[in-house]
Amino acid sequence: MESLETGVRGLSGLLDQARLSIPILAILPHNNAEYAVAAETAGADAMLIGIDKTESTFPGLFGSFDLQEDSISGIISSASIPVGISIGDSRPLTRENWERIVAKGFSFVNMYAHHMPPFVLDDQRMQKLVTIGPGYMVEQIRNLSEMEGVCALEAAIVSVQGMNHIFSVLDLATLRMIAKLSTKPVFLRTQKRVEPDDVPIVTSAGLKGISFDPSSIEPGIEAYRDAISTLRARRTIGAPQASR
Repeated sequence: MESLETGVRGLSGLLDQARLSIPILAILPHNNAEYAVAAETAGADAMLIGIDKTESTFPGLFGSFDLQEDSISGIISSASIPVGISIGDSRPLTRENWERIVAKGFSFVNMYAHHMPPFVLDDQRMQKLVTIGPGYMVEQIRNLSEMEGVCALEAAIVSVQGMNHIFSVLDLATLRMIAKLSTKPVFLRTQKRVEPDDVPIVTSAGLKGISFDPSSIEPGIEAYRDAISTLRARRTIGAPQASR
């Protein structure tokens, strides 16, 4: 995988393309080659594997880095798009394990802000996509976006009770508010049923990327590939992006 230092393969490269089309980051439901290939062939601009997850919204069972290191290495070595890692909170992230993760050559790391240790934020070797969840306060969101180590924010603000419901006008208003608050680009995680026709609306709200969450669709590789392909087909259509 090309070094992050080039500024081409990491989050910065994805965000550079947002001037023309909104980038799609595909969250893998399972850390295996089949889903990685499906994400890439469907046209995802980057993919995100996961470890140490306890969130019920993730359909795959994500174990520790140790348990999945071989599968992770295979995905990274064969992918021609950026691969990021999303780290959960089922066990504390130690500096030792962080060094092993960095050494794998991921393009970026993704964590909830309330899970991320300061040593991860301060590490300039990997770009950070910091997730904001439900219950975060307005000033916390603004301050997170102003932190030097944050490359972009990911809005995963839907409560468990609201998962897989329709994407509503209230959701859109909340996302517009977050996009205006943030000094950094904001990705939307599709925790609700975001239809293809919603993509131009999301873009016009000021969001700069979509993290496709497979928990919002039926299980299976074909459904996963089709959903990403459909989103990709609609990402360049719609009103101009809102300026801040």
